[in-house]
Amino acid sequence: MQTLTETPALVEHGFARWDLAKIFGITESDPAFQNLRAEFVDLPPDPYATEAGRNRRYARGIFLPWSREFSWIPDSHFGDEGWMNGYWQADHNPEYVGVLRKLPAMSEAARNNPIIREIVDFDFEQTRWSRSDLAFPLHVGVHLIKLAVDDDGHEAISSPNELHQDGEPFVFAHLVYRSNVDGGVNVIAPPQYRGKQPADVPAGEVLAEFELTKPLESYGVTDEKVSHYVSPIKRGAGTEPGERAVILTDFTPMRQHI
Repeated sequence: MQTLTETPALVEHGFARWDLAKIFGITESDPAFQNLRAEFVDLPPDPYATEAGRNRRYARGIFLPWSREFSWIPDSHFGDEGWMNGYWQADHNPEYVGVLRKLPAMSEAARNNPIIREIVDFDFEQTRWSRSDLAFPLHVGVHLIKLAVDDDGHEAISSPNELHQDGEPFVFAHLVYRSNVDGGVNVIAPPQYRGKQPADVPAGEVLAEFELTKPLESYGVTDEKVSHYVSPIKRGAGTEPGERAVILTDFTPMRQHI
């Protein structure tokens, strides 16, 4: 069972940052990392934001806290739409209130990539749960998301484009790569600024502001303790497209409900 006596920085402060390349001993030349990066090459457009420069795939899994076993939940087939997975945030995302978003499923190669499994294990270790939650499986969402901009004067936008809380108790972001990008600034603020822009947060109340710049540079949030935001990206000074690719994970308890 998970140790309950230690309080990770994520739980104590509401957010934390890590360098997983250093923690895992992974370099950009490692085959597993190269394979992971290749998953973002042909990432399909987000079907709910085809003009936002957002591309994504999504998979769902089950994590057993008592044994550390993790397994993927089978994808669903939606006829001409192909293999998809439903993503539900109730009213936590103001752009999709009450919408079950059907998102393209992750590839089998991505599911089998050992780095993704290492990420899930690491992220779980940063979380803390009540004894009753630990008696049930945890639902794990894994998103591959790429913001991409081909032309000057355009932006690629994350959702929602404001300080927000996601609804899942713990959420993590892991950079895979960032290329020819301006923007993509992360902001952490107290929860009362949910729905605001970072500029609306009074001076001195922003808890953190930073950019993820190195492969597998990461951060996580305890959803009830903070709100968070990532700014849109623009193409940088180079001639190639601007791209920012991340893996997001989230953990939610699967309690019995009658």
